[in-house]
Amino acid sequence: MNAARRAGWLGYSLDRTRGRVDVQVLGDRILLLGRRAGDLSTLLAYADAESGSKTVVLDIDGSISPEIHGYFRAFDYKSMLYEAFHIEGDDATHGQMVASAYTAALDLTSEEEAILGSALQKLSEQNDLATPSALYDVLGAVEGFRGFYVDKLKGRIGSLKLLETTRIETFDELMRGGALVSFASAPYPQAAELASGLYVAKMLHLIAPSKTRPNAIMITGAHRLFRSLARYQHASRLMGYLMEAPVPLILASPLPSLLNDRLIESMPVRIYSSEAWNARKSWKQAAALSSSYIICDDRSGTATGFVPRFVRPKRASIPLVQSTFDNRTNPELTRTILEEISRFESANRQSVISYLTPLFLAADIGTELDRLHTEGRLILEPKQVGSGPKILAYTVTESGRRLLEGLR
Repeated sequence: MNAARRAGWLGYSLDRTRGRVDVQVLGDRILLLGRRAGDLSTLLAYADAESGSKTVVLDIDGSISPEIHGYFRAFDYKSMLYEAFHIEGDDATHGQMVASAYTAALDLTSEEEAILGSALQKLSEQNDLATPSALYDVLGAVEGFRGFYVDKLKGRIGSLKLLETTRIETFDELMRGGALVSFASAPYPQAAELASGLYVAKMLHLIAPSKTRPNAIMITGAHRLFRSLARYQHASRLMGYLMEAPVPLILASPLPSLLNDRLIESMPVRIYSSEAWNARKSWKQAAALSSSYIICDDRSGTATGFVPRFVRPKRASIPLVQSTFDNRTNPELTRTILEEISRFESANRQSVISYLTPLFLAADIGTELDRLHTEGRLILEPKQVGSGPKILAYTVTESGRRLLEGLR
């Protein structure tokens, strides 16, 4: 690891001749395994922060304890998800990474990943966000792919259409390092897995040409994104991109049996909690002491035990992004809704959501419509549509027009 991390240490070596176990000697590919991987992740993050290292922590499974949040600039995953959906660059590299993120989250095959890649290329030409809703709409127009595979893929993508996001922070916050992103507030597991995959894809794309980058990337709950594969049609491209990243990596999983075997083989330094070490049958070593950890270093063929040091608590809460928009965090969405309803006389809830879905997430549009209606910016009135029956449609009130003028 780089010089900024030399002061960080994890605990006391059980080999008396070695004293403390320093983070610096562990190298730049570290895997934390076992039921207490969350505690070890907390310890490693604490040591990094104490030493001045600017590590970025993507906390997929929420295992970084609340005591450690105060040492990082903490963000809820939705605060940067809008930017994570935005496809960067003209060389299609980021689009391929985004397709790999969807593949990892949804356990797709290589063929389904190819379909997604083509759809994302079309979206990038239209300058649209790579949201599940936008992908769902464009999948049917992908050249060269028709029928069963596309229909099945649309069903998988459709399960994520209600994934919410807001436009608050930018990835510049992560590129500076010293940041923690929590995915604990995700409404369901696949939402956290897709969001974390998109974060990884965005960071890897930005790191390559950037001079400003974090000192290391830590990912907890890695088995949820890089799963052990039951079938080999899955290409695991996102994992390959991550392994090639020009920054140190620290991955953690409390369930080693669910983690991709190729990922485990790619990490030369693995740290086991005592119960995970003692459960290994292939390694002929003495049993680990309870509550200790074992560093298995393939570079030197050694196994070293240590007792963890004390972590000084520093409690702080992660400011969660509220989907109810307590503060109007996306004025662009509000302005677009008011403008479009002003243009059409018979705009109802479903038509507005369908019309704006390629630009914004459906859940965000629905939430903002409800808020504007509650605030009195919109009202529902019966309106005649052609020769058919009357329907309830939105009308922008005087208060809504004043808000629209202020947003322009």
